[in-house]
Amino acid sequence: MTQYFVLTASLLLSAVIGGLLMGPWIRMIKKHAAVQPISEDAPQGHRLKVGTPTMGGVVIVSSTLIICVLSHLVIPMRTADRVALYGVAGLLLYGAFLGAIDDLGKVLGKQNKAGASERTKLLFQFFGATVFIETIRYYGIPVQHILPMQPLRFLDDMVAVVIITGFCNAVNFTDGLDGLLSSTSAVVAVAMGIVLLTMTVFPIMSTFYGALAGATLSFLIWNAYPARIFMGDTGSLAIGMTLPAAALITGQFWPLMVCGSLYLLELGSMMLQRYVFKYRRLRYGAEYAKANRVF
Repeated sequence: MTQYFVLTASLLLSAVIGGLLMGPWIRMIKKHAAVQPISEDAPQGHRLKVGTPTMGGVVIVSSTLIICVLSHLVIPMRTADRVALYGVAGLLLYGAFLGAIDDLGKVLGKQNKAGASERTKLLFQFFGATVFIETIRYYGIPVQHILPMQPLRFLDDMVAVVIITGFCNAVNFTDGLDGLLSSTSAVVAVAMGIVLLTMTVFPIMSTFYGALAGATLSFLIWNAYPARIFMGDTGSLAIGMTLPAAALITGQFWPLMVCGSLYLLELGSMMLQRYVFKYRRLRYGAEYAKANRVF
C-alpha cells in the first residue's frame, strides 16, 4: 500500500464523512441557536454575518479522527508510528476541546468577548503543547532541532512548545473571512502530505494530513462566501496546534514555514492592525479609530 494511495484515500474518505455530517450538524446548531456573535469593533460589512451558526470545527475534527482510527485498524503500524499518529490526533482533540469552551462561552454570553480570555487560552495552549512534546519524548520520538548546535534538550523542548503555541495563534487569527482558513488549511495539509512522501520519518502521518485536507475541503463548501457555518475556535485551535506538532516530529518545520507563510503574515497584519487601532482609540477616540484603520 503506497503512501500516495494512503494520502489520497484519507483525503477522499474524510471529505465524504465531513460532507455527510455537516448538514445534520448545521441543523442541530441552528436548533439550539448556537450562533457566532460579531465583535462591536468589526467592520460594518461583517455585521451581515449575525445569526450564522458556529462550531463547524466539530465536524472537521470528527472526520479527521475517524480516519485516524480507521487507519489504525487497516494499516500495519510500528509502535512509534502509532504513538506519532495518536499523539497528533490527541492534540487535535485537545485543541478542539479548548476551542469549544471558548465558542460556547461566546454563544452563551451572546458577545464576541464572552469566551475564554486570551491569557487563559494561551496558558492552556502552552500546557497542551508541553504535554504533547514530553509524551512523544517519553516514547523515544525525536523532535526536530530548530536551534543549531543546541546541546540542551529542555531548550529544544521549550522552542517546540513556543512554536506550537505561536503557530496555533497565527492560524486562529487567520480565521476571519469566509473560506479563508478552511481553504488555506486544505492547501497546507495537502502540501505537507506530499512533502512527507519524500521522507522516511513516520510516513503514516500522511494519513493525518490527508484526513485534515479532506475535512477542511468538505467544510469549505459550507464556509465559502456567504458562509452557512463558521469554524469557530473549535476548528482553528485544533488545526493550529496539530499542524506544527506534526511538522516537528516529522522534520518538516521549515516546509511548514513556507507552506503556512500566510498564517504568519496574517499574524503580523493582525498585530499591526490591532495595536494601532487600540492606540488611536485611546488617543483620538473610538469613532476616529474605526474610520482610520491601517488596512
